[in-house]
Amino acid sequence: MASVPRVEIREKFQAALALSRVELHKNPEKEPYKSKYSARALLEEVKALLGPAPEDEDERPQAEDGLGEGDHALGLPTEVVEAEGPVAQRAVRLAVIEFHLGLNHIDTEELSAGEEHLVKCLRLLRRYRLSHDCISLYIQAQNNLGILWSEREEIETAQAYLESSEALYNQYMKEIGSPPLDPTEHFLPEEEKLTEQERSKRFEKVYTHNLYYLAQVYQHMEMFEKAAHYCHSTLKRQLEHNAYHPMEWAINAATLSQFYINKLCFMEARHCLSAANVIFGQIGKIPATEDRQYRRA
Repeated sequence: MASVPRVEIREKFQAALALSRVELHKNPEKEPYKSKYSARALLEEVKALLGPAPEDEDERPQAEDGLGEGDHALGLPTEVVEAEGPVAQRAVRLAVIEFHLGLNHIDTEELSAGEEHLVKCLRLLRRYRLSHDCISLYIQAQNNLGILWSEREEIETAQAYLESSEALYNQYMKEIGSPPLDPTEHFLPEEEKLTEQERSKRFEKVYTHNLYYLAQVYQHMEMFEKAAHYCHSTLKRQLEHNAYHPMEWAINAATLSQFYINKLCFMEARHCLSAANVIFGQIGKIPATEDRQYRRA
């Protein structure tokens, strides 16, 4: 790739991300998605500049790519294949664009198109999904597909995606462990890449989101013990990483206390209520430390 297109791609991608972050109420009243559509146009331009996907770009996604079937959905080990060489790197960059196009379409309530782009992202990354460059992006794409299918009340499909993400995170941390590349870094020059500390922070946030969505899915499936376990883990990790909204955290902790009361686990219930009271007291005193409310699965 020539140096000029590389710079152009980077600038268009960064501009698209900036437009994607514009809050809806800042758009014209009659065009609430104006900034989203502008971001989409830039992402499509980047996609065109990157060129067609490697190999079978014209093939439709296979069932295992779309529905999360296969070894990774079952939580079975997968082989580590690094995304090395120009062909693999182009596939990864295209996957980043497909991911953001997927989120863009979901944000504009075009859910089927959003699903299609997220599935394309998974298909492009499948071979490299456990690599340092791809694991975070792959898990984030699966998390968003899990939410999407949960909103369609296809809970078992949501469960498959989310449990796959959990299994991949655990395998990556066991076998590799180093903070992986954040999806935003694929279009950054080397001198602007994130620190190891920031990478770790972002990857752990991705996993916390995964646990949060799993807690909701298990609640939908009436697997209450499991839901409570994942809710507790989420609340604990949010505090450890200082990434939470006080109001939401306090409500979730108070709700968890009711589960413990019903199970006659009064010490645990008291602990949850005490913590909820402390965090509730932070409302209005300190800013929320999570940049965006978690979506409900």
